[in-house]
Amino acid sequence: MPLLQISNLSFSYPNSQIQLFENFSLQFQENWTVIAGSNGCGKSTLLNLIAGNIAPDGGKIIFDGAILYCPQETQEVPENLYTSFWSGENDVRKFFSLLRVTEEMLERYETLSGGEKKRIQIACALAEKPALLLLDEPTNHLDKATVQLILDALHAFDGMGIIVSHDRYFADALCTKTVYLFNESKAFAGGRNCIAAETYQGGLTQALELRQKNAERSRTEWGKLNSKASAEKQRSQKLSEEIDRKKGSLSKKNVDAKDHDAKLKIDKLRVSGADRTTADLKAHVESQMERTLQSRDAMKKALKRKEGFSVSSTDFVKTFIIEETDIIAGGADEADTSGAGAAGSGGGTYTLHVPHIEIKPDSKIAITGQNGAGKTLFINHVISKIRESGANSAQKASKIELMYLPQEISDEEKAEVLAKYKSLNKEEKGEVLSTLFRLGSEPESLQGDAASVSPGELRKLMISMAVLNPLSLLVLDEPTNHMDITSVLALEDALSEISCPMIVISHDDTFLQKITNRRLVIIRNGSCGKILQ
Repeated sequence: MPLLQISNLSFSYPNSQIQLFENFSLQFQENWTVIAGSNGCGKSTLLNLIAGNIAPDGGKIIFDGAILYCPQETQEVPENLYTSFWSGENDVRKFFSLLRVTEEMLERYETLSGGEKKRIQIACALAEKPALLLLDEPTNHLDKATVQLILDALHAFDGMGIIVSHDRYFADALCTKTVYLFNESKAFAGGRNCIAAETYQGGLTQALELRQKNAERSRTEWGKLNSKASAEKQRSQKLSEEIDRKKGSLSKKNVDAKDHDAKLKIDKLRVSGADRTTADLKAHVESQMERTLQSRDAMKKALKRKEGFSVSSTDFVKTFIIEETDIIAGGADEADTSGAGAAGSGGGTYTLHVPHIEIKPDSKIAITGQNGAGKTLFINHVISKIRESGANSAQKASKIELMYLPQEISDEEKAEVLAKYKSLNKEEKGEVLSTLFRLGSEPESLQGDAASVSPGELRKLMISMAVLNPLSLLVLDEPTNHMDITSVLALEDALSEISCPMIVISHDDTFLQKITNRRLVIIRNGSCGKILQ
């Protein structure tokens, strides 16, 4: 049985004052394991340490066998692409077949979609037959059909595998074990400022549920012990007061010198030890209180982070009507700008038939379909029609507060968003930072220049700024791209309670099931597509 053993690992990046891993130990064995956790908790770093791409400062990583690492990026052509594709070994060729990699795709690698490149990258990795395969976010930007192809291929792999992923469907379908990484100081009261790990049997969804239950249980148990210690402290204080009163009653200081009966009574009480009973009880209570405090302090009290945010609707929330029409676009690139690719993509025009659609005040609409089918094309059509209807209505167009979060954000748009944030007043900035925190971010994530703000943090900033004001409609195109599982769960909880109508494009079925109540499916057949309600 293959075994990967990590013992007392220490690592920090050069010029960093933070020790990322300190005396970190973990064990992996057979089948597939998913590594999850917030951004910055060292998921990709751990994969690179295991792969030997970076060296630890201390500790050992022991594995007897070949290790192969697949990064998120797919720009580079795999070195073994052509030799593996033309291999005479059936065990090698089968992966290219499972992932539907064709000879024609090899000839135009540079022009392939992201999804097609990812399929080739994984096929080449599996063809190497490593003892341990490491995959970093293998399903980012991929549609459900492509994810299923990758799943089928990975199930056919008979080695050991580790993936970093926030895709619950993918991780649940593939993995039998979950490792959750977290910063101790942010997870537990009195925790160290370094990364720790919790291991769970089962997929990611089950692990997240167990982790939440364990955290709630630890807070409940800590609270019970804390209340018990407080009650014992109060009882000790009352016993102290009683002892003081008894001391006063056993004193002869205020007894008349001629009152021999009173003096005799006090002497009898002293001799009998009745005055010591309360003191003994107080000592017992204090001893019990110390034991309770020790039990409480020995527990890891899980810290509870505030989550969720509210969005109020404008007075202009009404039923938006999208009339039946055909949208004609100049090819696949205009049909869907996701870059993940579509089956049968190519030049020429693409026609998407849109039926009569009503977007009601309580509509929470999911838009699904293969990449290249025209999801983004449809969204842009909806936005233009709603803005057009607002401009033509008797009410001012400014009454329609529509927030659109695109899938990809240019450097120019990024600079504009950050400039707008910096122009907010102190109170508005405070609200934005509060919402950001509830989405799993830290205030320092916005410090520094534009280049230092990650795509995930930028998306959360845009959402946090949008909800400062009431909204008529919220439109989100793949909102969970670039987000870690902590942020996805926080956004999921917030959007499930949102009060304004909403349209969401996403390949994450688990996410959509939680936040939407209606689904539109876009189907493409060559140069034509249609929307099914």
